[in-house]
Amino acid sequence: MNTLDYFFLIGDFSVAIILIIGFVFANKNNWISSEYYRLFWVGCVIGASWEFTFLFLGDEFLHSVKVWPYGLNGWPRKLSHSIWDGGIFMVGIYLCKKYLKGPLFTLFNKNELMIMLSWGIFQELLVEYLFNGRVWIYEPLPWNPIIIPKLPGSALLSPGYTLIPQAIWIIAPIIFYFICLKIMKNRTI
Repeated sequence: MNTLDYFFLIGDFSVAIILIIGFVFANKNNWISSEYYRLFWVGCVIGASWEFTFLFLGDEFLHSVKVWPYGLNGWPRKLSHSIWDGGIFMVGIYLCKKYLKGPLFTLFNKNELMIMLSWGIFQELLVEYLFNGRVWIYEPLPWNPIIIPKLPGSALLSPGYTLIPQAIWIIAPIIFYFICLKIMKNRTI
């Protein structure tokens, strides 16, 4: 592994740890509502649903460009990415709070859903552009075909953007949004 690989490894786990510490600290100090704290963990669980499925599917579906040392390549990496996913979902909530007038998440609102969906799709495209072929590779398969060819500036090893990761970030924000509505509807405030 080279310096950039270690940067990715340390950054991956550092951000996950910072997210956990940050949300726990914010919750304990009442900087965020208990509903937002719960939603962070819901986002982590939703993310874990595909992260650990990918681990189960094995290297034929998704594999590391370089195996991370110290036993950090398998489930620890997937756990870290699940926590990142929880943080990514919460950025969607932040964007709704920033650009929409409240009250938010009380009833279905197409603008809330569109912000969360647009954010999910955008960040997935960006993440794949930055890391596919540098950190991991989704193998093109009959059930996971390339739907967007390799873009200029992509990693040399990148085969392009495959269907499954893109489809997940179309479906997952919708699921998260409806769970958000349910949790916020039941708030005690």
